[in-house]
Amino acid sequence: MRLGLVALRVAACYSDRMGEKLQPFPWNYCPICGAPLAPRWDEHQERPHCARCGRHFYSNPTPAACCFVVRGDEILLGQRAIEPRRGHWGLPGGYVEIGETPEQAALRELFEETGLRGNGAQLIGVSSQESELTGAVIVHGYFVKRWEGDPRPGSDVSALQFFAPDAVPRLAFRAHRELHAIFEALRRGDGALPTTTNTQPVPSITAPSI
Repeated sequence: MRLGLVALRVAACYSDRMGEKLQPFPWNYCPICGAPLAPRWDEHQERPHCARCGRHFYSNPTPAACCFVVRGDEILLGQRAIEPRRGHWGLPGGYVEIGETPEQAALRELFEETGLRGNGAQLIGVSSQESELTGAVIVHGYFVKRWEGDPRPGSDVSALQFFAPDAVPRLAFRAHRELHAIFEALRRGDGALPTTTNTQPVPSITAPSI
């Protein structure tokens, strides 16, 4: 219950800031000893530094992963039950935990959100974007070659649905939309895959794999 209240408060905080230039959470105190941090040069720029522990702290993009699960020509999407973008449709996925690879994270999130067990995940592209919760996120997109089970809404989603290519709604996040463009180009067998300054397809991937 306490975690749920915290999530609601975080969501309310960031829903009020939609449209602002987002910044990562600031480092104010050392997470190890609790001492106040002060700016100090680290050979490149000033960063928060703990004099007691003798270390700098950095604001880095958070790694995440998402899944492309298909049934025939339809793709599975989940309707988000939490902020940000509550009520919008997105790809199954979430943050990478310490001790797991992006592929493992993608398959774990797939099971947690849909109840499906997937294997044979194939990386198709990587995207970066600003994040309302962590400042920035790097999203790894995986095509799940094989899966089993019956889809059922799990954590963070209120509904699941397979969509035909011409019925896919606008996805919740830019990273999802740009990775989805790569995925559909692969399915069509397009010679040139879509690329942006934020999203890159895997160079060696080929259409027959999809």
